[in-house]
Amino acid sequence: MDYRADAMKVEIYTNFLYPGMILKGDGFDEHENKVIEKDMPIPGKVIEDLKKRGVQKIHYSRTKLKIKKNLTSSMVSDKHLEKAVSIIEDIQGLIKNEGTSSRFQTAEIELVVNNFISDIRQNSDAYLNLLDIYDLDDYTYTHSVNVSAISILLGLSLGMEGDKIKILGIAGLLHDIGKTLISEKIIEKATPLTEEEWKILKNHPVFGYNILKGSNCFGPVVENTVLFHHENFMGGGYPFGINKEKQTHFSQVISIADVFDAMTSKRPYKEAVPFAESFAYFMDNSGKKFNPAYAQIFLRDMARKLNEEPIYPENAFVLLNTGEIAYIVGHRMSQFTLRPIVNIFLSPGTKDRGIDKLTKHPIQVDLEGDFTRFIVKRIMDESQIEVFNRILNGS
Repeated sequence: MDYRADAMKVEIYTNFLYPGMILKGDGFDEHENKVIEKDMPIPGKVIEDLKKRGVQKIHYSRTKLKIKKNLTSSMVSDKHLEKAVSIIEDIQGLIKNEGTSSRFQTAEIELVVNNFISDIRQNSDAYLNLLDIYDLDDYTYTHSVNVSAISILLGLSLGMEGDKIKILGIAGLLHDIGKTLISEKIIEKATPLTEEEWKILKNHPVFGYNILKGSNCFGPVVENTVLFHHENFMGGGYPFGINKEKQTHFSQVISIADVFDAMTSKRPYKEAVPFAESFAYFMDNSGKKFNPAYAQIFLRDMARKLNEEPIYPENAFVLLNTGEIAYIVGHRMSQFTLRPIVNIFLSPGTKDRGIDKLTKHPIQVDLEGDFTRFIVKRIMDESQIEVFNRILNGS
C-alpha cells in the first residue's frame, strides 16, 4: 500500500477497536488486505472476525495533521506527533471497550513522552509545533498531544527534571481521558450546554481519575493531577472547588497548558482565540485561576517558543485592559516580551471624531514597570488602523 506525502499512517491494535468506531481511512491488516471501510461505523462482527483470524493490528492512512502556525523549525518531530496521536486513539478504544478497569500500554505511553522530552531538549532553539484540527473528531487527539508538549516545555522552564517532567507529559497526554465516558453529543455540542449536561461534563476529571486508578498503571501523582486539572489556584474551579493548598504542582502546570490550547483551538461553539489574546487572559488571571509563578514563566517563555515573530512588534496598535489604545515603540527586555514600551494616545473619557482621545501628547509607558496595565489584544482591523494613523498624523 502506498502512502501519500501529505498523509500519515496510523496503527491500532484490534483489541482497541470498538463497535461504531469510525476510521478516517480504509483499514488494512498486516498483509495489506482491506478489512475496514473508511468513514463508516465499524460493525462488531467485523471486529470479532479480525480477532478470530488472529489479526493483532490494523493500519490506515489519514490526512496529515496540520499545525496551528507555520514554522521554519519545529521542536517535536512529525513521527513522534503521529505516534502520540495513534496512542490516544488506542486509549480511547481501550476505554470504550473495557471501561474504568482498563490497563494501559504503559511502555508505549512512556515512549511517546520520552520522545517529546528528548525532542524539546534537543531542539530548544526551535519553535513548539502545536497541532491544529481538520475536523471535530481530531480535537480529542490534538488537544491531548498539545497539552502534553506544552506541559513538558513549561516544566523544563520551571526547572523540573527527571520523573517530574515525565509525570507532566503522561498527565498531559491523559488529562481528558474521562471525556471518553461522556456522550459525544455533549462533547461536540455546538450550542450552550444545559445545566444537566454541564454537570455531567464537569465530572470528566473524576471519570479520568477513576479510569487511571482502576488501571493501577501510573500511580497517585498522575491520578491526582488528572483529577485536579480544572481546579483554580485560589479555588472556585471544578469538580471540588479546592484551592492551591490541596492541589498538586503538576495539576497547576497542566491547568495552564490545558486552558491555553483550548482557547487557541477552534471548537463547535467558538472560534480560536489569537495567541496574543490568550496571553492577555493569563496576565489577567495570574494569581486567581493560575499559579502566578508558573503563569509568569509561561508568559515569559511561550511567546518566543510559539512565534517566530514578536506578537507585539514595533508600530503595532494594541488595546490595554484600561480601555486605552496605544502603539508599540520598543521592547526593553526582549522583542518577544508581552510587556513592551507603548505610547498611549487614545483614552476613555474624551471624544474626538466619535472615538476616545487624549487631549494632549501621547503618554509613554513601559509595561515592564507598570503592572496596572497589560495588553488585551493587538488591533488588526485595517479600517481601525487607518483611523489611528490619521489621528497620529494630525489629519
